[in-house]
Amino acid sequence: TYWDHKPHPMPAPTLGRPRPRRTHAHTPPVFEPLSRLLTSQGDTAMSGNQARSACDVSGNDVIVGVISSSFGCDPFGVIIDTENGELSSGVLVLDDDCDSNPNDEGRAMSQIVFDIAPGADIAFHPGLQGQAAFAEGIIELAEDADASVIVDDVIHFSEPMFADGIIAMAVNCVSDEFGVSYFSSSGNLGTDSYQGQFNPIGIQFPDDPGTTVIVHAFDNNDDTRQSIVIGPGTTTIVLQWDEPYLSAGALTGSESDLDIIVYYDGIFVLASDEENLGGDPIEVLAIENTLDTPLEIEIEIELFEGSPPNLMKYVLFGDSSEIIEHDTNSPTSYGHFNTDGTIAVGAAYWRDTPAFGTSPAIHRDFSSLCGTPILFDPMGGRLKEPRILMQPSVVGPDGVTTSVDGFDIFDGTSAAA
Repeated sequence: TYWDHKPHPMPAPTLGRPRPRRTHAHTPPVFEPLSRLLTSQGDTAMSGNQARSACDVSGNDVIVGVISSSFGCDPFGVIIDTENGELSSGVLVLDDDCDSNPNDEGRAMSQIVFDIAPGADIAFHPGLQGQAAFAEGIIELAEDADASVIVDDVIHFSEPMFADGIIAMAVNCVSDEFGVSYFSSSGNLGTDSYQGQFNPIGIQFPDDPGTTVIVHAFDNNDDTRQSIVIGPGTTTIVLQWDEPYLSAGALTGSESDLDIIVYYDGIFVLASDEENLGGDPIEVLAIENTLDTPLEIEIEIELFEGSPPNLMKYVLFGDSSEIIEHDTNSPTSYGHFNTDGTIAVGAAYWRDTPAFGTSPAIHRDFSSLCGTPILFDPMGGRLKEPRILMQPSVVGPDGVTTSVDGFDIFDGTSAAA
């Protein structure tokens, strides 16, 4: 589940308007949020029956915390699932969220947990109510619900890429202080990410030939625009660079201010141009393709103010969206998916596992990889050496069956986790 930003319609009705040059009076918004009739095939794929029988375990005396979009927004679904033996009775719902994305993905995840560990108790907390609420939910599940295992499938777009944000800190806290085994879906973005050194080059501002602006050259020469394809619906570009994150506890914020500029057919369309100096080095741009077919656009990354950063990276969120020029095929997992206390989980289709004749299991192409470097400590100091984690740590089966509407065939790393 990805959560954060309201999309801008694309193509825009003002297509062809002069591109404005923003001023220092711009006020940035707050980045807050970017889910026994049936038995999961994943239980067989992981030889769950054999493990329960050979080791005489079923999850007794274990509490599993689940964090996702929602759990009981369809109350009749919860009742039917319990009566049919799809869920244990008495799931502890610390809170629920029927406003953000009431698809009950957390209930689908809980069904998978119940299939694998039928003796375990389950507790739920939503994850889309903002980063602070997410972090608090992690602590509550460990401290109040006494969960010794927690699993989530939520990423907030504005979680830091190059440092531990407040959600990652909460994960590390419950892992270190409470001994919680914390699992996260690694994401379903494959390698739809661009990562590289910011290569500054001066160009003439399109609508004011007398003004020079500093932009990134994607080919280390003079190509300052990169072609990407956005599929129908919403695509979100999350750009970050290697400066301290004030929201994560750094003593100082970013010394660079980058913007994302979007062109269609060579004409300026829209921009993400938040004030970054002294704050977080993050730009989030959500674009809505209102057509039924993919659309090719160009993006430009401009240094509006401050000193040029070193490393920069963006991740492309969106079905059928891809980078088609100067693609670096970089890792797409970041934030709390990419911290020491997390066991990130990749996905393999349940039929492509040893239990069904395929050994080793085949990792899904869309399953995100980690490898984004952690460059800063909690105070915003640059680490002597980048911290690079080898994630995902494990791979789980997806494409499994649940009784929750919309998740009858549950694909992706959310199911795998």
